[in-house]
Amino acid sequence: MKKLCILICTFIIIITAAGCGDTDLKSEESTENMNPSAVQRDSENNSEKESENDMANTNITPVLTYFGHATMCVVTEDNKVIYIDPYEEGDYTRTADLILVTHGHYDHNQLQKVENRNENCEIITYSEALQNGVYKTFDLPFVIVEAVEAGNNPNHDINSCVGYVLTFKNGKTLYISGDTSTTNQMSELGNRNIDYAFFCCDGVYNMGNAEAAQCAEIVGAKHNIPYHNETANGELLDKALAEDWSAPNKIILMPGETLNIE
Repeated sequence: MKKLCILICTFIIIITAAGCGDTDLKSEESTENMNPSAVQRDSENNSEKESENDMANTNITPVLTYFGHATMCVVTEDNKVIYIDPYEEGDYTRTADLILVTHGHYDHNQLQKVENRNENCEIITYSEALQNGVYKTFDLPFVIVEAVEAGNNPNHDINSCVGYVLTFKNGKTLYISGDTSTTNQMSELGNRNIDYAFFCCDGVYNMGNAEAAQCAEIVGAKHNIPYHNETANGELLDKALAEDWSAPNKIILMPGETLNIE
């Protein structure tokens, strides 16, 4: 009887040991099989988070905010900030990467309003953009800036004024006429398939609605926007005058409104 008990106990010990070994083996196999998938999921999750962070720091398209008069701000696809003709009140808190000035009149050239500037912020004025009769092109990592003719009226000397054509990384183009009347170069712009064009049309210091509409026909942009036509009582855009402007494919952009350049 004693021998039988010993045999039974031995048998139980052997079975228990085998079971533990099998459990450990299965645990190891399970761990080995699970780890690659777990690592892959972690990697995918991290990639998704990085992608979300990249999207949060990147605009799908450049976004233009119109301040009024001739002042606007463009935030590019990669969050570079461009101020154009700083003068009117607006949100200047964004840190500037580029400031463009079309001419030296005080209502286009209040650089001190842009206090927040990146260390490498570039300032391009009419002086840098037009030298010895040559209109310059500036190929920056986030935008290409081409100076073009502007002025050409008794109040604005064509030799000290420029407009700008901006080409963004998404291929879209933006024409800023600056203070001007009709220029010879506008017919050349007509071959450029400009996407968005701003035309001054105050009719006092520059061309009025009729001439600006003719210029819009010449340039042939896909979208035409009147600006620089504030009212006598201080409104930053004369909406009635803008509505009367007969340019094709017109967009009326009120101060404070934004435009996706897409």
